[in-house]
Amino acid sequence: MNVLAFDVGGTSMKYGIVSSSLEIVKKGILDTPNNEIEFLNAINEIIESYKDDYEKISIAMPGFINKNENKFLYGTNIKFEIDFKKIINFNSDNFYLDNDGNVAAYAEYIQKYKNEYNNLIMLTFGTGIGGGIILEGKLYRGAGSAGEIGHILVSDNQNNICNCGKTGCLESIVSARVWTEKCNELNIIDKSTELSKAYDKLGIGSIIFDKSIKLTPKELEVRENLLFYLSRGLVSIFEIFNNDIFLLGGAMADNPYDLKSLLNEYIEDNYKFEARRFPLIEISNFKSDSGVLGAAILALNE
Repeated sequence: MNVLAFDVGGTSMKYGIVSSSLEIVKKGILDTPNNEIEFLNAINEIIESYKDDYEKISIAMPGFINKNENKFLYGTNIKFEIDFKKIINFNSDNFYLDNDGNVAAYAEYIQKYKNEYNNLIMLTFGTGIGGGIILEGKLYRGAGSAGEIGHILVSDNQNNICNCGKTGCLESIVSARVWTEKCNELNIIDKSTELSKAYDKLGIGSIIFDKSIKLTPKELEVRENLLFYLSRGLVSIFEIFNNDIFLLGGAMADNPYDLKSLLNEYIEDNYKFEARRFPLIEISNFKSDSGVLGAAILALNE
């Protein structure tokens, strides 16, 4: 059985045909549309293009959903409702909808960690920061939309205005989009540094976490500030959930550089946990495909 799986982000939308053995046999990507009509048109075009290649459709969305109504309600980076019952040849028996952070965490847990840990928390870094929470082996939803980790408040700086309307959200300070913005700003200041040259060549914001690059004092200050807020977010989450492991995913997982070791070092140097061990920090096994694979696993397992 094959699944046509979508991983929708605030900037781009990935999709693929995923087999029951979790092989992505076909894949593609396009810019995320700006309204419901354009969004559904894009989905319908892909559905038609692959109509002979799948038996189920599964979509992972970045924000609040209503599974019973098959609707996307709202996201900080997609601020319009989408009624998926409007897609071509809609059939609720072969259609699945969930939050992108949820499906990514679920995929990692089911495929990689089910026999090792009971409590896993995943953060996905992209335009925003998504999240998925596995507690005692089950996906935790709270009253329906738990896991919006990107919107925990970690700063009292009123200038850090998030797309959600609050100030001080983790997402507004350390999303992968922000890493890229910081590299752009540093590049404008001085194009001759090792970091600027590497960024000019690769265009990847996570390059700021490459420990092999010698940073200027200003660049080091920017990286330390990112690590400060990333660590503050992780430590806050740990104090609430006492989880076994953190997974970092999203597009950045294809090129994480030394983010994992830098975070471990920063937390060890700046925080103490009496009679407890801070969770492992790992990079997503499925890398940037975790959302597509997670959406497919959701459909295959139900």
